Amino acid sequence: MMKKVLLLMSVVGMMVSCSQDITDMNVDPKRPTTTKAEYLFTNAEKKLVDQMVSTSVNNNVFRLFAQQWTETTYPDESQYNITNRKIPDTHFLVLYRDVLADFHDSRVMIAATATATPADEAIKQNKLALIDILEAYAYSVLVDTFGNVPYTQAIDIQKYPLPAYDDAKTIYIDLIKRLNADVAVLKTNSAAANFGAADIIYSGNAASNAKWMKFANSLIIRMAVNMSDIDPAYATTQVQAALASGALASNADNTKLTYLTTSGNQNPLYADLVTSQRFDFIPAEPFVSAMDAVVPGGDPRMPKYFTNLTSPAPVIPAGRTFVGGTYGAGNVYTTYSQITSTLNNPAFPGNIFDFAELNFLLAEAAEKSLIPGGSAQAKVYYDAGIRASMADWGVTNTAAIDAYIASPKVDYNNPLSGATYKEKIGNQAWFALYNRGYEAWTSYRRLDFPVLKAPQAAINKLIFTVPVRYTYPGVEASINKANYTKAAADIGGDLLNTKLFWDKF
Repeated sequence: MMKKVLLLMSVVGMMVSCSQDITDMNVDPKRPTTTKAEYLFTNAEKKLVDQMVSTSVNNNVFRLFAQQWTETTYPDESQYNITNRKIPDTHFLVLYRDVLADFHDSRVMIAATATATPADEAIKQNKLALIDILEAYAYSVLVDTFGNVPYTQAIDIQKYPLPAYDDAKTIYIDLIKRLNADVAVLKTNSAAANFGAADIIYSGNAASNAKWMKFANSLIIRMAVNMSDIDPAYATTQVQAALASGALASNADNTKLTYLTTSGNQNPLYADLVTSQRFDFIPAEPFVSAMDAVVPGGDPRMPKYFTNLTSPAPVIPAGRTFVGGTYGAGNVYTTYSQITSTLNNPAFPGNIFDFAELNFLLAEAAEKSLIPGGSAQAKVYYDAGIRASMADWGVTNTAAIDAYIASPKVDYNNPLSGATYKEKIGNQAWFALYNRGYEAWTSYRRLDFPVLKAPQAAINKLIFTVPVRYTYPGVEASINKANYTKAAADIGGDLLNTKLFWDKF
């Protein structure tokens, strides 16, 4: 027994002699307790794009609300049931916890870093500007999804464990102010780099500053056009200033994250459409039939958007090339056309702003006299939006594109393309914003075109219109009840059909 005691004492002695601080034994080297600001920034960028491009019904249902896609076996979300899977909770949580919180922590760490030279300070300021731009984007998405949301008290859970909700218009104006300041910083420090390889959207070198400025200005234009029906004077000032400062100039400026083929770094669509081995989504007939009806033979983008199985082959209506599933109902996957296999590529880019969208926003701005030129200038931007979309999807037949734009149901000057500019722009923006469900849904809400109808199954549940917002997360109603109750009252009720502050018509 004495030998055993002496042996144990010698083992303990060796352990203590190797490390005087025995708390080291509590440190898991595989789970670090500190990180770098760059890692947080990269993670937040990816989480942000992931959330916006995912089609998982646990994350977002924007493609379904825009009626570009519909469901097969489980059509609940196409019938506007977003509470069973707690979709608002996930959207809210991801943007605040996984995106904004990481941007905030990255900002704090960078702001606290001492710089030795003016060149280092310029890089530091550029990094802070990029964080701020993406924070502004994330908050704009939250506002455009819910309405009033936590803003001034958000993220600081120690000081504000139950944050108040801010007025949506006030948030918008502050975000635009921040974006203008960020652009000014990047212009001043245009020759300096920013995040380098940690920026997985624009690559982070000095040349990327111009692209980040263009994205920020384009985001200002989007937000200002959204506000144009309720504050046209303010919208005019902001659109013109942002356009003069420099917005996206081509598809080369598109704000997108190119994913990788390695697991964990793939486009979420790959998991939703391929690795899940499920067949939950197909093109929706309202979208497919609308594209097919524009010109004989259908819109040139249709073969880029849709595909047909060969065995079994879908039953295609006479004169058609593709057929979509019944929106808001259960559908047999093999009976209809499918989503293009292009989206099955794990490295397919996730896009949060593109040149086509900008052009349609500017066409609307011209019609609303936010910028000079009226309908003539609107046509220029409208045509450019169509061409940008065609190019981005790989339609290269110039003659076919020219013929499409000149066709009666597309030609901006032809009444057959729409009785009003809202109808003309709304329908073509819907086509161009395919696979960008959030932006397509927002365009629909602002312009009220295309004309989308709630499916019968939703009507049977007393949901008579396509939703124009998400309801607030259920967890907010239970945990942050006082602030939730006030926010719901301030916006006019926590309902799917409660319009956002800018949705006047």
